[in-house]
Amino acid sequence: MDKPDSQTRSSHSPPGLLEALRTDFPASIVVFLVALPLCMGIAIASGAPVASGLITGIVGGLIVGMLSGQPLQVSGPAAGLTVVVYGLIQDHGLAILGAAVLIGGAIQFAAGMCGLGQWFRAVSPAVIRGMLSGIGVLIFASQIHVMVDAKPKDDGVQNLVAIPAALYDGLPLPEWETHSAREFRTARLKQIDQLHGTQENIYKNLNRALSKDSMPETVLSVAAERQAAVTQQLGAIRGDLNRLDATTLDDPQDAARLQASVEEAFQTSQRAQAVLEQGKLEAIQETQGAVLLALKNPLEQLTSHEWATKLGLLTILIIVLWQTMAPRKLRIIPGPLVATVLVTAAAAIVSLPVLHVDVPDNLLRGVNVLSLEALRENFSIGVLLKAGIVVAVIASAETLLCATAVDQMHQGQRTRYNKELWSQGVGNMICGLLGALPMTGVIVRSSVNVHAGARTRLSAILHGLWLLIFVAALAFVLRMIPTACLAGILVYTGWKLINARNNLVELARYGKGEVVIYLVTLTVIVVEDLLTGVLVGVALAGVKLLYTFSHLRTTLEIDHEQRKATLFLEGTATFLRLPRLAAELERVPSNVELHVDFHRLRYIDHACLELFINWAKQHESMGGKLVLDWESLNARFSSENQFGLQRRLQGPQSSGSRAA
Repeated sequence: MDKPDSQTRSSHSPPGLLEALRTDFPASIVVFLVALPLCMGIAIASGAPVASGLITGIVGGLIVGMLSGQPLQVSGPAAGLTVVVYGLIQDHGLAILGAAVLIGGAIQFAAGMCGLGQWFRAVSPAVIRGMLSGIGVLIFASQIHVMVDAKPKDDGVQNLVAIPAALYDGLPLPEWETHSAREFRTARLKQIDQLHGTQENIYKNLNRALSKDSMPETVLSVAAERQAAVTQQLGAIRGDLNRLDATTLDDPQDAARLQASVEEAFQTSQRAQAVLEQGKLEAIQETQGAVLLALKNPLEQLTSHEWATKLGLLTILIIVLWQTMAPRKLRIIPGPLVATVLVTAAAAIVSLPVLHVDVPDNLLRGVNVLSLEALRENFSIGVLLKAGIVVAVIASAETLLCATAVDQMHQGQRTRYNKELWSQGVGNMICGLLGALPMTGVIVRSSVNVHAGARTRLSAILHGLWLLIFVAALAFVLRMIPTACLAGILVYTGWKLINARNNLVELARYGKGEVVIYLVTLTVIVVEDLLTGVLVGVALAGVKLLYTFSHLRTTLEIDHEQRKATLFLEGTATFLRLPRLAAELERVPSNVELHVDFHRLRYIDHACLELFINWAKQHESMGGKLVLDWESLNARFSSENQFGLQRRLQGPQSSGSRAA
């Protein structure tokens, strides 16, 4: 545990309750307004239900806000973990999320209680910057597709390659239909989109079950029930369409095509339902794939990629303009909130046929309570542990780096890193039990909190309360938000995370090696995955460190006329470089005075100093001298040993080896 010493105590006395309310109440409103769209957008980017992101934001405020080691830090779902969560859900399904977050939280709690908070900060800045930039690239690339109301691809490289095609589909000017036609498209789009999402979950769950030796009866029966519900809803939509006039849409041919595609989806779903009810395992994969494909046709016919793209780009434009052109007094209102309100209002007034956020009426329906039985049936201990460790390491690093940044923003209480770590562990264990997204300390919300004037942890706690009240009472408002709007916010967030130019300039000041580590970490994260990229970056940083502590450059300049030589040493002189140093000394003529320049030497060890001592004695016997810069050497070797070595070099007999 952190000790309450002078370094962890605030130098300012905490304000009273009334004073805290005066400053923290308005700050909490601002933080809430920033957190609301980000919680939803990060959930969508993670491939998780929107409710899971909101639950994490609520737990981060109400629970972690009371326990945190940095009172002004705000916790919630973080963009940095979207890549990890998305990969887990795609590979193993939503069921693994709660277990991974629970295990990650337990690791964080144990690490914090054992006093390991500071160790999570022991990562090269080049690796951290590379990790954040890599995450930024992945978020940017995936959310470009979401912004045009399309599905992201399977990995980062495919998302990057497919960006031109996505923009090509979304950038043309949209067709302007009548208001009634747009309303019709929007209503049917919401229905078909929900069915498509349900069908995707059925397909993925069955695929995972089929990959095992046997199909559990519970999985088959649940899938049959859900497929029957899809069939029933498609039947209702088909009936509505058949009763409508063909002129409901501006183009009668569009109406006819939509009726035909819904009819095909209905019949395909009936066949898939029959296969599940009869237990024909060999036909499950084929019929499930056919239903997904059949549902995609009406979804594509109803979706306007052009309108979605315009809403996403408008969101980004509003954020940029607000941050650069809004009056200073109004900039306390966050740009993402302004963009969300304006874009949502525009989409609602015009009834644009785009995808919207799916939020349940009752937040409890968004809680996926962790099921131990489901875990035993579907996952091995190795898979769960690996997922939990990845969540713990990345969440801890992001949290503690954020806490360090918050310390630099204010003059109040400094971060108690161990307390911050175990409090995050508590929050993530609760999120894991509820099946919500993992949380970290988040720099965007934390910086807004500080700049809005917060002075205590009350602001973070209240922001969680406002989230809970808003979601519980005004869920219908959230369902009006276009998905493209939230994706636009994350495209902007991803771009800011990349920050490649500033990172390269900053790291170049410390050498080309740091730039290489940054670029390699970023590239491996995009091409492979986040964990591999971080491990490769850490390994490269270790190799660079070993090189730094084993590299010695020597330059010997000999002036025969003056009978003088100078040996320049740069780097570190350790026993590993002893042969090279000895070889240079052997090149010194026997009757010259040798000066050794230590100014560019970082460190010299005992073995190399002994070499100088022994060589000096031999060189003196041959009529030469050794001159050492003791002041420079003193900074590279302990003063306690320096004077003893100097006496050994000079000796009681005035041997000719002397201090400069």
